[in-house]
Order: sequence, then structure tokens, then C-alpha cells
Amino acid sequence: MTRLALAIPGSGPDPAAVGIALLASMAEQGLRVQHFRSWACPIGTRAIGALTGLPGRHLDAWLMPPEVCRSVFARGSRSADLAIIEGTIETIPRPLAASSYEESCTSTCGRPGALMPLAEALDAPIVAAISCDWLRQFHLPHLPARVEAVILDGLCDRREFPDMRRMVELVLGRPVLGALPALPEVRAALQDAPRDCPLDPDCVAALVSGFRQFSDLDALRHLACSRPLPPGFETDALVPTGPRFKVAYAHDEAFGDYFPDTLETLEALGAELVEFSPLSDGDLPPGVDLVMIGCGFPDRFAEELSANACLIAALRAWVCRGRPIFAEGGGCAYLGRLMRLGDRNVPGVGVFPFDAALLPNPEPPAPVSRALIRSGLLGEAGTVLRGYHSNRWQLLPAPEPDDCPARSGYLTAEHDVCFRRNAIGSLIHLHLAAMPQLVSGFAGLGRHGQTAPLFGGP
Repeated sequence: MTRLALAIPGSGPDPAAVGIALLASMAEQGLRVQHFRSWACPIGTRAIGALTGLPGRHLDAWLMPPEVCRSVFARGSRSADLAIIEGTIETIPRPLAASSYEESCTSTCGRPGALMPLAEALDAPIVAAISCDWLRQFHLPHLPARVEAVILDGLCDRREFPDMRRMVELVLGRPVLGALPALPEVRAALQDAPRDCPLDPDCVAALVSGFRQFSDLDALRHLACSRPLPPGFETDALVPTGPRFKVAYAHDEAFGDYFPDTLETLEALGAELVEFSPLSDGDLPPGVDLVMIGCGFPDRFAEELSANACLIAALRAWVCRGRPIFAEGGGCAYLGRLMRLGDRNVPGVGVFPFDAALLPNPEPPAPVSRALIRSGLLGEAGTVLRGYHSNRWQLLPAPEPDDCPARSGYLTAEHDVCFRRNAIGSLIHLHLAAMPQLVSGFAGLGRHGQTAPLFGGP
């Protein structure tokens, strides 16, 4: 578990240019490199997988307590030669000044998943990317004590490199192990690149070529190998209990955006996983205990989804029998009574008592905390949930006369988490690795064939 934390600027493309250059350069040396973002996003990017051959993962100190971070990291990096955790420390309070773990996890600009708590939980050495603009103005940024080396970012003239390196090493007392040229056209292309497509190979080649001119890859690898694992680091807190259970999860062109380690968490808790397609399958897989429908883009396939009457009937029958479903984001919208898509309305599955309206100018997923107003599988009433809110949809109550308030309704005052019997639909993407009790509850419900609703009153 050779590991390195890379501190990047707090703004710019995701992934950052210096991160792409480091990942691709290490991969070109024949290393299997596993990338971890330090903030979670259920809608992933294909850029990392195309660079390294391993799908990008995430760690998020805002969602995951330290023991879960270590467990997720251990599982995710077992097959890699090098793990790189990328995040920002620019707006994070210094560790000694932070009044709590919570305070050290959240940046003042509102983006959770800071790098510093992760580096501390994993005992990972930190390399900070410093903008050359600061150095041209003779302004050296403050670096936390844990930062052990520097990469110069945005070098305009190769002749600047010796003087800038000398300035950093004399004033900040850290070695400069590399630099990335400015390459303004490449950076502009990265800023505009779509998240769901691989990066332009010419852009990647230019970044690698520029980075390798000034960087000591062997020194970076040596730094990544410089610390042993903390005692008990590889102990996995998610240990299967009881008999195995079977989970059917939606995966096709319309659905399939899950947190990268969600399925691994299920397997660690004893799940057998099987895919199904709401677009093309006429029934749910046989013998399953839990159905999951993750985020995606049902609005792009609304008519096809609505025309699959056989699967819709199977989902309705599943819920009527009291069997468990867990749906998030687009999956939650699909299970409502209607999908309102601008100038057209398309029927949904009809499980939950709402219409899902697609917002015209959606924002990226945002971190939220919600208090439960009912007890159930998600926790007791008053329990605070953390997750990332899907800002593509709004749930509009659309009850029918025969709806029983004891068997369907909302679990939050904000009307963004809904239930019907033992089905849960949420616009908040929850992290199952930090909520093993939820999956264990679903598993027990499915194994025992329980059909009574598990939700109490306010």
C-alpha cells in the first residue's frame, strides 16, 4: 500500500492537471496506480480509468470516519503498486487550530472531503502543488507541517525552474521534486472536457512530456514508500455476519452511477451481486433479497423505461409484498408516479407518492445533513444523515386517495427521502461503507422474508 497524498489548488478542473500528469507518468513506468479523490461524487469520471487502467475511487473524510477511510482505502488499493490521494488543503484550518474532527474535514468554501484528515488517517506523505504565480510575486504560501515535498505548477519558462526551486527549498525547507509547465491550451481543454468521457490523448501526452522534463519520479516513488502502515491498518471493519444474501442492482445506459466502493461494501457484508436492466429486462432476477437502483439519467431514456411494463409490474409487486428497495438520485425519480421533463410528462413506476421534476439548470451534487422524522432502517427519528444531494430533481408530493400515511410518506422534513412499506427512495446519496447497519438491516429483512413495514411514526 505505497501511498502519496497530492495537494492541489482549490479550484480548476477535476482531476487537476498536475494530478493527471503524475498519474499518467507513473502509469507509463508500468505501475498500477490507484487514484482516490478526496471528495465523493456519485457521478464518476472516466478520465482516471483511461489513464491508469483502474477505475477512480474516492475517500471522503466528511462522510467517512477515519476507520472507514482506512478500510475503504485498504480494499481499494490491494491490487495497486501505488495509491495517490488527491485533494486540497488551501482553505483547511491547521490541524492544531481545528476544534474538532468535523472542523478539519470541511473547507471554508463548503466543499467537504479535505485532504488533511485523510493524510492523517492513512499516515500518507503529502506533496503540495504550488502555483508558480505565487512565486513570481515573491509570495510563498503557508504549508502545513505534514507537507514533505513540493511540485511547481504552471511553469511558463523552463529557465525559471532553477531559481524557483532554490527559493522554495531555502525558504520553505522542502525539496522540489517536479514541475508542470503552464500549457495554457491544454489546461483550457481540460476545463471544458466532459466528465463522462476519456481525456484527449494529445492533452495527456503533452502533460506527461512537460512533467517528466522537470520531475524526479524515482524520488516521488521513494517518498511514497517511506512510511510503514500503521498497526492494524488492514483490518476490515466490514465482516460478513449470518448467511449470504443476494442483491440485484440496476446497471445499464439509464442507471449505474454508484459510489465506487458501494458494491464492494455490499460484498464485504456478505452480498452476492447480480445486475439487471430497467431498460431491457422483463423481470427482476430470481432469488434476490434486495433491489438497488442507483443514480443515472432516466430522463434521457424516459420513454423506453416507461414502455417496459413488465419490469414496472415486477417492481410494484415487489414493493407490495413488502420486499426492500433502495433507490438514489435518478433511481428515486424513476420510482415516482410521474417524471416531469420540461414540456412533457412521462409515467414512472408509481411506487412513491411524488412526481419527480427535472430541474432546468441543475447544480452539481451538494453536501447536506438531514434529520430523520421517522424511525426505520435509516435510523431512529432524529438521526442525522450525511450525504450528497442530487440537484437534478425535485420531488413534488402527488398522493392518491388510498395512500396510507403509515405505509408511505417522507422521512425528512425537506421531502427528499421517501418511503413506501420497505422501499426507500432518496435524492441524497448515502455512503454505505459508513452505514453498515442499513445494509445489514436490508439483508436481514430480505433473508427472513419480512413484509411488515419497518417505519414508525414521527
